[in-house]
Amino acid sequence: MASIRKLHRSTLAAAAVAFAACAAPAVAWAGVGLVTTADLYGPWVATLSGVTGCGPTAMHVTISMNNLGTGTATVTTHGQCGNSVLSGQTFKVITLGTNGVGTANLTCGAGCGWNLRFTIAPDRQIMNLVDVDAANPGNYLAGVAVHY
Repeated sequence: MASIRKLHRSTLAAAAVAFAACAAPAVAWAGVGLVTTADLYGPWVATLSGVTGCGPTAMHVTISMNNLGTGTATVTTHGQCGNSVLSGQTFKVITLGTNGVGTANLTCGAGCGWNLRFTIAPDRQIMNLVDVDAANPGNYLAGVAVHY
């Protein structure tokens, strides 16, 4: 009799686990949920390199992002036009899909900016960035940002 009760408890426990697994909501990426701008909140550091209107350039960009997907950035550049540090720049998410794919704009001074496509990693710690906007000719930037 005791072994029958034990078998019933095991069967009920297994059924409960199976039911919970079936009832769990589907998400865009397994186990991580849907990506929102709130996931971008906090400090990011990006490295970008490529060709800009100023020739071959390497950049270090620090971004302090709010939960709405807008951040203040400092862009440090080293390139053909020399070295510069531009504080008070803006990084702004323009679009963001629930799968972490989106577009953003990074300013680089008066009349200067890059339209970037990005993808956020499922753990929300890494973002790749690339400027492939045909409306922004002469700019070929790509890089990675790390959320810390």
